Amino acid sequence: MKTIKYFLVLLIAVASLSSCVVQERRGGYVEGHYNYGPYGGRHWVPGHYR
Repeated sequence: MKTIKYFLVLLIAVASLSSCVVQERRGGYVEGHYNYGPYGGRHWVPGHYR
Protein backbone atom coordinates (compact mmCIF):
# COMPACT_ATOMS: atom_id res chain seq x y z
CA MET A 1 0.00 0.00 0.00
CA LYS A 2 2.88 2.39 0.75
CA THR A 3 4.28 1.77 -2.71
CA ILE A 4 1.04 2.88 -4.32
CA LYS A 5 0.98 6.07 -2.22
CA TYR A 6 4.55 6.95 -3.18
CA PHE A 7 3.81 6.24 -6.82
CA LEU A 8 0.79 8.56 -6.76
CA VAL A 9 2.78 11.36 -5.07
CA LEU A 10 5.51 10.97 -7.68
CA LEU A 11 2.95 11.00 -10.48
CA ILE A 12 1.34 14.21 -9.15
CA ALA A 13 4.75 15.87 -8.83
CA VAL A 14 5.68 14.97 -12.41
CA ALA A 15 2.31 16.20 -13.69
CA SER A 16 2.69 19.56 -11.95
CA LEU A 17 6.22 20.01 -13.32
CA SER A 18 5.22 19.02 -16.84
CA SER A 19 2.37 21.55 -16.84
CA CYS A 20 4.94 24.34 -16.49
CA VAL A 21 6.94 22.98 -19.39
CA VAL A 22 3.89 22.61 -21.65
CA GLN A 23 2.65 26.14 -20.90
CA GLU A 24 6.13 27.57 -21.46
CA ARG A 25 6.11 26.44 -25.08
CA ARG A 26 2.87 28.35 -25.69
CA GLY A 27 4.30 31.76 -24.92
CA GLY A 28 6.55 31.77 -21.88
CA TYR A 29 3.94 32.74 -19.27
CA VAL A 30 2.84 30.12 -16.76
CA GLU A 31 -0.46 30.77 -15.01
CA GLY A 32 -0.88 30.21 -11.30
CA HIS A 33 -0.82 26.60 -10.14
CA TYR A 34 -0.25 24.44 -7.08
CA ASN A 35 3.07 22.77 -6.36
CA TYR A 36 3.20 19.66 -4.21
CA GLY A 37 6.02 19.16 -1.75
CA PRO A 38 7.85 15.89 -1.06
CA TYR A 39 5.67 15.19 2.00
CA GLY A 40 2.33 16.03 0.40
CA GLY A 41 2.23 19.72 1.27
CA ARG A 42 0.57 21.95 -1.30
CA HIS A 43 1.34 25.61 -1.94
CA TRP A 44 0.11 28.14 -4.50
CA VAL A 45 2.54 29.52 -7.08
CA PRO A 46 1.30 32.73 -8.72
CA GLY A 47 1.62 33.28 -12.45
CA HIS A 48 5.14 33.89 -13.70
CA TYR A 49 7.33 34.06 -16.77
CA ARG A 50 9.83 31.29 -17.45
